[in-house]
Amino acid sequence: DRLNYNPVKQWYQRRVRGSKVILVSSVRMRVLVLIAVLAAFTTVTSNKACNIFGDPHIMTFDGLKYKLEGVCTYVLAMDCDKMSWVIYGRFSQCGRGTCLEDISVFSASSGARDAVYIGRGWVINHEGSKIPYRQGQDFQIGNIGFSFDGVYLTINLETSGVTLTYDGFAGLQISIDQSVQEGQTCGLCGNNDNDSENEDQQRRNIGNDVQGSNLDGLEAFAFQWKVDRGDYCDHPISKEYSRLLPCGNDYRLNERAKIACQELVDNQELFKCHSTLNLNTFYEACLADFCNINVLTEEYPVACATASAYSKQCQILGVRLRDDIWRREMKEGCPDIAATQQGIIGIGVEQPGDGPLA
Repeated sequence: DRLNYNPVKQWYQRRVRGSKVILVSSVRMRVLVLIAVLAAFTTVTSNKACNIFGDPHIMTFDGLKYKLEGVCTYVLAMDCDKMSWVIYGRFSQCGRGTCLEDISVFSASSGARDAVYIGRGWVINHEGSKIPYRQGQDFQIGNIGFSFDGVYLTINLETSGVTLTYDGFAGLQISIDQSVQEGQTCGLCGNNDNDSENEDQQRRNIGNDVQGSNLDGLEAFAFQWKVDRGDYCDHPISKEYSRLLPCGNDYRLNERAKIACQELVDNQELFKCHSTLNLNTFYEACLADFCNINVLTEEYPVACATASAYSKQCQILGVRLRDDIWRREMKEGCPDIAATQQGIIGIGVEQPGDGPLA
């Protein structure tokens, strides 16, 4: 089982060259093993993360994992205490499933209020105008900071302790630091009180009445945070899912899904985070998405997008993962970054001069 893989053993085996084994004294071996383990698992300052990706999967700040279905705009996360920031996400059809299409971010600080719309293809709109920017450039829109490295757009609500990481397609990670008080967030990302079993107990709501909706459990919870503009929202719909037959009776598609998603658990760089964030959860999400998302299958394959969501959450949680290494180890799973970027821009928001400038 790949998830019982021992990274120390693998490190030792790499010291074998052909039939010649490098012999190391027991003391020195222990030191070298310790160094290898420390290098692999060194952590940095950790924050909490809410992860939204795929068709769509949501993992709350407290670690509850659930699937959300339905075409609508939802409150993803907000400050329930002072209302100093709010993050909305709009979900739309994404092949056979639904996925995140755009984000709206509102931030208030020192009496100033700023709002930005971020659409697919890394398009930023502020006060009705598209904001041009270049890769590698840091810039500000009011009290909201931005940077773009060619793959991820980072949005920093500087005075709120909130940072967003957006892959330009359907993956968004919302990070909160220790300045965000426990129990003071609301929305699909949960209440941030260190208890994953009470996410429906939040300080505020936006007035959606679940009674009469025939929904319960997580579906009722999600329904409470929908923003029903013009009454166009579909109610969340649960899909039947089997790990053994993720694509139903389509045998060939099932086999393709398993082969593609196996690259996640075979990825040594990603596996460094398994003890912190269960890689099995993302493997199963990959299987489900492979059967339902048929957009950008060549430019940004499901396995690559899932690996991206996993790596970003791991990094927020304090695990050092190198994006260049895990991408390289995906073999067939991740194409050249330029191809992914052009593919995402190609299906992005239609505005003159779409996307970031090269």
